[in-house]
Amino acid sequence: MTNKKQQINNASSFGSFDIKTEQPDSFQTGLEAAGIKPVTDGSEHPTKGAAAGCKPGTSRKTYVLPLEMIDKIAAVAAYTRRKEVAVVIDLLERGIASYEQEYGKEITTLPKF
Repeated sequence: MTNKKQQINNASSFGSFDIKTEQPDSFQTGLEAAGIKPVTDGSEHPTKGAAAGCKPGTSRKTYVLPLEMIDKIAAVAAYTRRKEVAVVIDLLERGIASYEQEYGKEITTLPKF
C-alpha cells in the first residue's frame, strides 16, 4: 500500500515543482507587470439561488401551464421567429397592462419577507 502512495507522490512532483501545492504564477505575474488585467469568468460576484446564471435584472421562476398553452406559445415563437421566452414576456406584459387598465390601478410588487 505504501508503494502506491510513493508512486503517486513521485508522479505529482516534477523536479523541485510540486503539482499539489505549488501553482506556476510567473505568467500571471508577467501579465500584471505589463498592466494587463487577468481575464475572469465572473465568479468574483457570484449570485445565489434562482438568479444564478441569469442576466442582470432577471431571475428564474417555474410555472405550470396547460400543454395546449405551451404549444400555442411555441407556435407563436416559431411563426414570429422569436425565442419562446421573448414571446412569454411580451404576452405577460400585455396581460399586465390590460389588467391595470381594466382595474384602474398600477400593480405593485409584494414586499419580500
